[in-house]
Amino acid sequence: MLMCSTVYCCNPPPQVLGASNGQDKDPVAQMQKQVAANAVRQTANSAASSARSGIHEITAYIQENPASVKVACFLVGLVLILFSILGCLNLFGAAFKPKEYLTNVYNVFFGIIICICDGKESWMNSCWDVQNKLFQYAYVLASQTGRAIFYFYVGSMTLLVLPDNAFWDVVYVCIGAALCLLALLMLILDWCGKFCGCNSDNQRAFDNMASSRDPRNSTATA
Repeated sequence: MLMCSTVYCCNPPPQVLGASNGQDKDPVAQMQKQVAANAVRQTANSAASSARSGIHEITAYIQENPASVKVACFLVGLVLILFSILGCLNLFGAAFKPKEYLTNVYNVFFGIIICICDGKESWMNSCWDVQNKLFQYAYVLASQTGRAIFYFYVGSMTLLVLPDNAFWDVVYVCIGAALCLLALLMLILDWCGKFCGCNSDNQRAFDNMASSRDPRNSTATA
């Protein structure tokens, strides 16, 4: 009996490899875990801030037409919607062919897009912020050149709708010609406006966004 107790005292029971009590924690391992957790948190925050800044950049790069051009485009869009619906309902002796009915259906949607692009910002914000969402998912319409090309396409397509009715011929020619002329005016303002100061607001927006992204300005502000 004495021999067994002596052997037990000299040879303590083996311990499981890796087992440790709560008091023998490695401070280096704890520090590494904290550094890794902080790195993951900073990466997530930077990704979220990058997504938010991308949306702000899209908003900053939206180029607006002068007020008179915006009003004219908005009104022509409304007229296009109105007469396209009347044509689909076959009013005023339209007697359209199937392809002309289909063109009127397309023109209803095109007119809605035109009204959203050049509608009053407060109105669009109250309608679920539809204008910013349109510019975000169809970024080409956020630029003045992109909208001008789209308006010219819709206007030229409207000009080609020539039903066998003098009244509707005049209506479609007027709407199509107005859209084409507005598109050309928008291109002139976009490409040559900087020489006469028409793009000062857009240039100011670009300068403000560039200065906000400049790290020297952020350091000075801090």
